Amino acid sequence: MELLKAYKNENLIIQEVENANHFFRRFMGLMYRKSLAENRGLLLTPCDEIHTFGMRFNIDTIMMSKENEILFIDYDVPPHKVRKRVKNCYKVLEVNSGVAAKLGLDVGDIIDFK
Repeated sequence: MELLKAYKNENLIIQEVENANHFFRRFMGLMYRKSLAENRGLLLTPCDEIHTFGMRFNIDTIMMSKENEILFIDYDVPPHKVRKRVKNCYKVLEVNSGVAAKLGLDVGDIIDFK
């Protein structure tokens, strides 16, 4: 699986981002995992809506446009939920609960993946 790094304003913010850009990887997402490493995330592309069925921990979801602009952040999403579809969303970055706030992410920020 391809691993990316996430940057905000040229500063590394997430060391390892799993690139889930194939149907099965997107479908499985974080289901059935016991945890997600602290400095790790999962990027779902293309994706405009997520669910947390089969998950065992809370996450923050960062909804982004094709240009990687943050459109919406859903904090502390618990397991067994369906989240709303976000207009113009093309990518979703999933991280551990609390990480989005800790990193100071906000709507309008651009996240670059390399």
